[in-house]
Amino acid sequence: MDEHPNTKSIEEPLAATPAVNVRDLVVQRQGTMILDRVSCRLERGRYTAILGPNGCGKTTFARCLLGQMFATSGSVQVLGETLGQTDIRRLRRRIGIVNPTTDAGGYHTTGAVVDAGLSTTEAVITGFFATVGLYDTYTEAQHRRACELLSMVGLGHRTGLRFGLLSTGEQRRALIARALVHVPELLILDEPTAGLDITGREQVLATIEQVLGQPDAPAILMITHHVEELSPKTDRVMLMQGGRFIASGTPEQIITPEKLSEAFGCKVFVERIHGRYWLQVLPEAWVDLVKPV
Repeated sequence: MDEHPNTKSIEEPLAATPAVNVRDLVVQRQGTMILDRVSCRLERGRYTAILGPNGCGKTTFARCLLGQMFATSGSVQVLGETLGQTDIRRLRRRIGIVNPTTDAGGYHTTGAVVDAGLSTTEAVITGFFATVGLYDTYTEAQHRRACELLSMVGLGHRTGLRFGLLSTGEQRRALIARALVHVPELLILDEPTAGLDITGREQVLATIEQVLGQPDAPAILMITHHVEELSPKTDRVMLMQGGRFIASGTPEQIITPEKLSEAFGCKVFVERIHGRYWLQVLPEAWVDLVKPV
């Protein structure tokens, strides 16, 4: 892993502080080690991906950044604020999150779940208030901002439609718009294409590419187990396995057959076409994947 510089002083310019600075993070529950001495530093304005198999700790790590899960030990700094020593509600308004979970528990404030009866525009407006439903009176400026973002993500023709009537892929893009209403400094995308067909997936990825192209683009943390979902603009990949980061570097350094085979426990091949990575598993590998017990 990369070496960590000393903690920045409070007088240091905002641009010099990292988006995320985590040191020796441990999360243990009921005797089970979920995160094991995790350390990383994510720079502002960069696109970073956490890549790893299901159950390796990726989502737990994201929840720790949002203050939704408490660390057993270690320190977590987000946007210059140390969790446990700051107003987490205020900090969350500087962070956007898209998580496709259908479980509302713990994710209300982050943009994962909204009232399906709202119009698409109203669903995006809830991002201003960090609520599931729309309980506050919104301003004309907030309505205009929501419509502009829906247009940016290709949903300008869906503004008046009930959110629950959107396709799954359209809902996901609307949630990206919702996450952007406050112009966040950090955008966390936790498996944003889960459950989508190929067209829905590519539309979500194209939307993320649009966000990356904005002049005020936030630091983006993409969490996935599919190398195909990584943008050609990816600056850094952190490979996670068993609750630890086992490798960190540029995509060229990390997305290799050897490293991915180690992380996923399956012999894979990787090729890069037009800036995107594509993973293959040959049928011969199936013999080793399912063995009689």
